[in-house]
Amino acid sequence: PQNNAVPAGTEMNKNATMSDDFRNGSSRHFIASDGWENGDPFDCGWYASQTAFRNGALELTIDRDKTGKYNYAGAEYRTNDFYGFGYYETSMQAIKNNGVVSSFFTYTGESDGNPWDEIDIEILGKDTTKVQFNYYTNGQGKHEFMYDLGFDASQGFHTYGFDWQRDHITWYVDGKAVYTANQNIPQTPGKIMMNAWPGRGVDEWLAHYDGRTPLTARYQWVTYNKQ
Repeated sequence: PQNNAVPAGTEMNKNATMSDDFRNGSSRHFIASDGWENGDPFDCGWYASQTAFRNGALELTIDRDKTGKYNYAGAEYRTNDFYGFGYYETSMQAIKNNGVVSSFFTYTGESDGNPWDEIDIEILGKDTTKVQFNYYTNGQGKHEFMYDLGFDASQGFHTYGFDWQRDHITWYVDGKAVYTANQNIPQTPGKIMMNAWPGRGVDEWLAHYDGRTPLTARYQWVTYNKQ
């Protein structure tokens, strides 16, 4: 019963353009990344086996790579489709551990034949009382903003979202607008993605990963509403 309690913040918008309720034990719009790596700073390969529907949520788990190919096995979920301007939201419980990231973001890039455009919500496991917002436009990043949540994101579900429009991005926490960017905003539709991964060579950003496993980020649902 605890796991299916209504999370803090907004409830899932059932009338959104796209909604995927992982509490039902499956996904209609997402697939797991499987069998490849991103390279630095990701100290893992992506494996579908690291994703599971359990306890009323989609679970993305960092573990040792039993195949020995990579140091660690990470988990990533992505949509098949591309989405443009509108409001994106998820209900997430992040990992608390130095050196790891729990995320919700949009992405497109060279592999899609597009410029590298990305909008990020990243919770760094070294301090789960904060969330980092960022975006990339044609590969240009350095728009990081750290927001103090006023709660511990690893202790329960909260909602995180962003409203992406032609001339601005506004990020939301528990249904409340908390930060807006309006410089050089990305314009290319992207895939909606979530991942959980350990970093390497980025100790200043993430703090040093101690190798602790398993570590699990949990997601109850994702919505996109064209607006």
